[in-house]
Amino acid sequence: MNLQAQAESETARRTRSKLESHREAILELRRKQWTHRQIADWLNERGVKITLSAVHRFCQRSIARRPRNSVLSPVNQNQFADEPFSIPTPQTTNEPTTNKITNQYRFNLDM
Repeated sequence: MNLQAQAESETARRTRSKLESHREAILELRRKQWTHRQIADWLNERGVKITLSAVHRFCQRSIARRPRNSVLSPVNQNQFADEPFSIPTPQTTNEPTTNKITNQYRFNLDM
């Protein structure tokens, strides 16, 4: 059985959502606090046949792919470039340590 030939004869699958061309409109409506249901109804009224769950999944994926706005500016990056990275350590006390054994079981039952 030649699977390579069969794989080449298969048609290519669609990899983009049909909502991709409406991305900016959908994200604008989400910024205006529209629900996914309202967006799905709005799109259906305008001829884009889509379900509520498809709009929800599209919005979740779009938000995950969107670049973050929290990038440090070059001024802030240079500000921290010369400072070494350090993790604060807990302060030690001068109290003597005791080697008291404590049971750390959920229930301390003597049987």
